Amino acid sequence: MKNIVTRGFILLVFAFFIHAQDNRLDGIAAIIGDEIILKSELDAYTMLRLNDFNNKDSLNLSDFRNRFLNELIDGKVLLVYAKNDSMISVKDQEVDKALENHINMLLQQNNLTLDSLESEIRRQQGISLTKFKTEARKAIREQLYKQKLHQSYLYDIKITRKDVENFFNEYKDSLPDVGESVSLSKLSLELKPTESILQDSYKKINSIKNKLDNGESFEELAKKYSEGPEASIGGDLGFIEKGSLNELTFEEKAFKLSPGKVSEPFRTRLGFHIIKVVEKTDQKVHIRQIFIEIKPSENEINAVYATLDSISSACKSKKDFENAVVKYCVDKSTKSKKEYLGWNILLSLSSQLRTSIEQLKPGEITKPIKENNIVSIYRINDRKDNRKLTLEDDYKILEEKTIDIMAQKKLRDLVEKWRKDIFIEIRI
Repeated sequence: MKNIVTRGFILLVFAFFIHAQDNRLDGIAAIIGDEIILKSELDAYTMLRLNDFNNKDSLNLSDFRNRFLNELIDGKVLLVYAKNDSMISVKDQEVDKALENHINMLLQQNNLTLDSLESEIRRQQGISLTKFKTEARKAIREQLYKQKLHQSYLYDIKITRKDVENFFNEYKDSLPDVGESVSLSKLSLELKPTESILQDSYKKINSIKNKLDNGESFEELAKKYSEGPEASIGGDLGFIEKGSLNELTFEEKAFKLSPGKVSEPFRTRLGFHIIKVVEKTDQKVHIRQIFIEIKPSENEINAVYATLDSISSACKSKKDFENAVVKYCVDKSTKSKKEYLGWNILLSLSSQLRTSIEQLKPGEITKPIKENNIVSIYRINDRKDNRKLTLEDDYKILEEKTIDIMAQKKLRDLVEKWRKDIFIEIRI
């Protein structure tokens, strides 16, 4: 069997390398506040980073080892600062959920059962699955602290179109090709539930609100009744940034509430919600939610599917499709754009959409695809095996890359500043 440790699983790889050692006394490479970097940790990180270089024999390993040590120190500086920030916390449930996701990824990627995974870990790394989980949990906790620090300090980066244009002009010759891409147009119809379904969902959420009013735990009720994916961790949605949601009603409710307060039940296009504010800043709010989905009837779903199938059959050209968008869509902005989505990198699409269009040729239309309470069909206008990024077709991607560059610069400046405030001792 191939080695189950892959570059895509770098977080848990690192835990393997660091802790699957002989039981000899390990040395300390550096002390950063109340955190340490072991020599074995530096050795493991050096080995991983050197894999990025082709001709290792020509490298000055001493220089690179010092560079890699400084990278690890920067990481520990972020960790120390995050732990000292009263607005940043990492809960056990979050760590457990992330670990569960990592384990499931390993099982799926390598077609393993939990028992066979443990056998492979023992064979390849010489540690038990329990030991693996213990060390991976530590690594995941550190990573979550750093992620939340990034969210706290890098969320407010604002850029202009001129910034994006400057980035593109500077880096366009070195930007990689984006691979297989498709030009798409989209037509969507909303599923509208019957009055009886609405009433049933409202009764559920109202019953939960009564339990809250009688003093029952929000977290426990979320675990028991919420139909959202975060139910298992007590409905914890983490921090939400102002302006980051497509649901304006949800965002307005969240930012109006004071910490510790619980909302009345309210409705969005997805369903009914009750939210509780845990923490709050000017631009971000940490909330939990209890969510009851409004599920349309099978008859309604079938009727919408039949309508979209009929539209698809009638659309023989791009113009036909654009006319159908104008006729059937109620949103004015959608009509003006005629739901032209432009070029999309195939691998960036959802797995459901990617599977639907994988075998289709330009001019063909997908079968109806259900996404929450929206059902859509997509027309493939064109497709290319490979292409260059352009400002016209890929502005969103270039905007994200520009923000990444600016965020990296800001983070480097912050780390340099925080290094002066934290005790650092290098011992090698």
